[in-house]
Amino acid sequence: MEAVILAGGLGTRLRPCVENLPKPLAPVGSRPFIEYILDYLYNNGVCRSVISTGYMSEAIESSVGSAYRGMTVRYSREENPLGTGGAIKKALSLCSDESIVVVNGDTFFDVDLFKMKKAHEASGCSITLAAKMLGNAERYGCLTAEGGRLTGFCEKGISASGLINGGIYFIKKNALDGVEEEKFSFEKRVLENKSFSTGVFESGGYFIDIGIPQDYRKAEAEKEKLVSRRIRRAVFLDRDGTLNEDAGHLYKAEDFRFLPGGERAVAEIKEKGYLAVVITNQAGIGKGYYTADDVDILHGFINSRLSEEAGVIADGFYYCPHHKNAVIEKYRVECSCRKPKPGMILNAVSDFEKIGISIDIKNSFTVGNKISDVLAGKNAGTGKNILVGNDETDENGVADEKFDSLFEFSRKLTAAY
Repeated sequence: MEAVILAGGLGTRLRPCVENLPKPLAPVGSRPFIEYILDYLYNNGVCRSVISTGYMSEAIESSVGSAYRGMTVRYSREENPLGTGGAIKKALSLCSDESIVVVNGDTFFDVDLFKMKKAHEASGCSITLAAKMLGNAERYGCLTAEGGRLTGFCEKGISASGLINGGIYFIKKNALDGVEEEKFSFEKRVLENKSFSTGVFESGGYFIDIGIPQDYRKAEAEKEKLVSRRIRRAVFLDRDGTLNEDAGHLYKAEDFRFLPGGERAVAEIKEKGYLAVVITNQAGIGKGYYTADDVDILHGFINSRLSEEAGVIADGFYYCPHHKNAVIEKYRVECSCRKPKPGMILNAVSDFEKIGISIDIKNSFTVGNKISDVLAGKNAGTGKNILVGNDETDENGVADEKFDSLFEFSRKLTAAY
């Protein structure tokens, strides 16, 4: 999925609590609030985000950067305030998906985006909004719906309880093309305009808007609820000989070459809802050919190439520096991570659990060009273990399937959700 985060508001009501910061950077616990939003999007399958900035845009861009976990991040900056509608329309021009999820940078609403996207696509509506039933809805105003379609809004302060607009939308990329204005309110110009077909997806997920001091303090007290927990599937893929040409103890960026379709394969894997996690034996570290820092730099370079050429980045890189013939003593150990052992995969599963993602290992894949890659997956318990390329034969039928390349595998991969 692809997302737009609206983060350009002035945040005047919150300034008594948060001075000299835009609302999305308001600290909750030890982290800026926008990181909880980014975690939420990432855990729900978003691999590309556009942050719409305005007030103190440089601070947000400096804090988040060009990537977050396994997401690429771009920016749509408002030089002059465009209103919520104008900001969305401008940011959508940087997106490529048919439907894009839009969220507010000062609101956390734990909606299952996989389910909401399905409902949006099934409805045929150009827009679908996420609604939340609240017992104290006076601050927000309520909406009315019939047959899953938005029928109207009530004024703020009238209804004590009811469905509110939770500030998450799926929007078709061209939905706002007919709006000629550059500056407009999305709520007034679009949602209250019956010429737009708007679906309503109700969710009981945790909701909080930090726009006023009272609720900002509540978010601080309830920060453990700002974790979106999801079950995801993964593709654990080998590096040399699978994703890129095997140059023999590769560590220099100038020697790196994707195999044909390698970058597109990672995009296919991500766009179908899987995590793409690279696992690679790197005995060259232990043998003294290069350092762990060299490998980290190379992996950063690979992600920059993936971002430039395919609009995605890998969700993680795990490598094993150990070898029985290592010249560096600390790496001359009997480890649990060198393939065909499962340690790298199991470490990744543990790491993702810490950020709220439970990897469905039985419905995940391990892909590599060597039998040791396949065996690592089998030993970790991945449901399908795939051999790609022509480097090794599989006389004993160890692999569950065989493909000519990672790209061919990715094209045959079905959606994860």
